[in-house]
Amino acid sequence: MEQDHSPSPIVILEAINHRYSGATEAALKDINLTVPAGSCFGLLGPNGAGKTTLISLLTGIIAPQNNKQSLQGRIQISGFDYLNDAQRIKTISGLVPQDYAFYPALTGRENLQFFAGLYNIAASQLLDRIDYCVAVCGLEKVLDQRAETYSGGIKRRLNIALGLLNKPKILYLDEPTVGIDAQSRYFILQAIRQLKASGMTIVYTSHYMEEVEQICDEVAIIDHGEVLLQASMATLLMNERKLVLTPEQPLTPATLAILQAKIAVDWDGAHMTVELGLNQVISDVLLLIEQAGIVINKMHFGSSSLEQIYLQATHRKLRQ
Repeated sequence: MEQDHSPSPIVILEAINHRYSGATEAALKDINLTVPAGSCFGLLGPNGAGKTTLISLLTGIIAPQNNKQSLQGRIQISGFDYLNDAQRIKTISGLVPQDYAFYPALTGRENLQFFAGLYNIAASQLLDRIDYCVAVCGLEKVLDQRAETYSGGIKRRLNIALGLLNKPKILYLDEPTVGIDAQSRYFILQAIRQLKASGMTIVYTSHYMEEVEQICDEVAIIDHGEVLLQASMATLLMNERKLVLTPEQPLTPATLAILQAKIAVDWDGAHMTVELGLNQVISDVLLLIEQAGIVINKMHFGSSSLEQIYLQATHRKLRQ
């Protein structure tokens, strides 16, 4: 029997329902998710979809003791129960919010020293810990400059450095590359890859689909507080099988209607896109097209992009 070598989950959510006090509708509805240990997990969805609420629960921003009535279901993180082991969960979690979470008038070093104090990092470990965060985020040259003088990209790096101070097992990154230049974005994505390679689990939210495709092993799409889908990136992209064809002549409405009665095909005025079923053979589709009198100049078989899958799942574009 073939053994399953997939990593065990470090985050488990089972039938999670959460309603804010006074709200008429639940912010999270029957959420079932697992995050594999050591993975980079993409959490996608429009603004207001429930991502912030979910991350707030997982990181303890929404205090468990205040949620025993409003929270239903089970959350387990690295073997710890959400309601009974909240403090232990906080010690293994790091959060990098979308908003800057540092003091602009302080230098990078002073910010790191201040927030290290909040983590109660021992004095004997302080210098090594700060050096680690500085090295990962490439802050050596600006460490003793005030944070308010930093470029947007350097501010994002300082935000990440602060989230790494407690050397978390799980790092939650909320839109870490918003509003920065291409060079800074490349540096941050490389840093995330290095953190993952070191064994850290990353939960990553972004509006940039190409970033998620590049660095995430698995993704979940949520909207209106519900999980629309969860799958590995490879499975998700390859399951979206399609055939894109360029005919020699534009299709007439009559010809298109004949084809649509037999196969799932769309026409955009220049290209035919055929969605292939699991048991559908390409040669059979091409035979139907030939029998309809269509001459094909170009043909491409491939998978959908993550953005296309997202649009199909949510029926809307990512809201900024």
